[in-house]
Amino acid sequence: MSYTLFELNEFIRQVLALNLSEPLWIKCEISQANISRGHCYLNLVQKAENGEEVIAQSSAVLWSLKLRQLRNKLGFELDTILQEGMEVMLQVKVDFHERFGLKLLIEDIDPGYTLGQLALKRMETISRLKKEGLLEKNKRFNLPVVIQRVAILSSESAAGLKDFLNEMAQNEYGYRFQFHLFPVAMQGAKVSEEIQAVLKKILPEQFDVIVVVRGGGSKMDLAAFDEFLLCKSIALAPLPVISGIGHEIDETVLDKVAHTSLRTPTAVAGFIIHYNLRFESALMQLAAELKGGVHTILQKQQQTVRLVAQSTISQLDRAMKQQTMMLKYIDQELPGLFSQKLKLSAAGLSLMDRSIQLLDPQQVLKRGFTITLKQGKMVKDGSDLEPGDELETVFYKNKTRSVVTVAPGKQKTSNQQ
Repeated sequence: MSYTLFELNEFIRQVLALNLSEPLWIKCEISQANISRGHCYLNLVQKAENGEEVIAQSSAVLWSLKLRQLRNKLGFELDTILQEGMEVMLQVKVDFHERFGLKLLIEDIDPGYTLGQLALKRMETISRLKKEGLLEKNKRFNLPVVIQRVAILSSESAAGLKDFLNEMAQNEYGYRFQFHLFPVAMQGAKVSEEIQAVLKKILPEQFDVIVVVRGGGSKMDLAAFDEFLLCKSIALAPLPVISGIGHEIDETVLDKVAHTSLRTPTAVAGFIIHYNLRFESALMQLAAELKGGVHTILQKQQQTVRLVAQSTISQLDRAMKQQTMMLKYIDQELPGLFSQKLKLSAAGLSLMDRSIQLLDPQQVLKRGFTITLKQGKMVKDGSDLEPGDELETVFYKNKTRSVVTVAPGKQKTSNQQ
């Protein structure tokens, strides 16, 4: 016996209609989600517990009417739930059509299940980061002395980005900053991938810090910031990361691994401004201390100069008085000393004159001495004479000439008048 394909599919539809007539809850993961003509088409999968292997797969649809009803019920969380990679619990009705096959019609969504799964993933991410020593790694960076060059990771349309930039531009201290926006997704499945890619492009010598800002959102909106690879890339970022994702209560894992975490983008701007203000205040305090120190040194030096000046004036005054007294003494004593010196000099000259007179050859001759000359030169030693030498003997009143006939000591010389 044989059946046509239609007969087989019709039989399957009847069996399913009889056995699965009521909606039922299923757990699965969204692998793909698309909106078309107001309807949301999903591809659902179930993966093996210890791997990424897909062990079950089915198509599902959320018709436009039901989509509007769930949006009214769940608000913006619905868009967060209907994202690729989200683990969900769906109430579905099994529909089988002879031509189009099996399809699951979504009737309701349990957001609590998704939140629970996100919490488990969050705990798993934190545990892995701790195990790999990454939870505190970015915090080991020292912030620069002044923050001026800021790399911003945010969506161009993020409300938090505008708040951050306005707060920075309108700071009351007139600080100026250099910003460079690296556009990245701030929600959905692309967040981790895009942020990781951007962090690889940022060079540490070009910026002082990295800022991650967005405009807040629900727990599910922030789920992407609990993803392990994203948080690992933040931990290994080449610069200190300051986060301001816009949540007032919940803390994402990205906040835990960031160097500094603030609640809002505006708070991030305030942190940076006041960080620079602390530096300026410290600088002004240092300048004041330096000015005070210089003033103290100048006062001491001025006091020293005054003391030296007073001492110098006093010493000069004493020296002047001493010199004045000396001049008065010289003025009084000099005439007498000069007169005494003249008398002594006159006496000396008189003594010298008498000595010269006594030594005058005429005076010597007058006392009976003679002078013997040979060829006009005085004869001092007789052994210098030879026979035949002509001599001239000078007396006080006349002269005589003689010739040596015998060497001195042997014969007498003959004299001629």
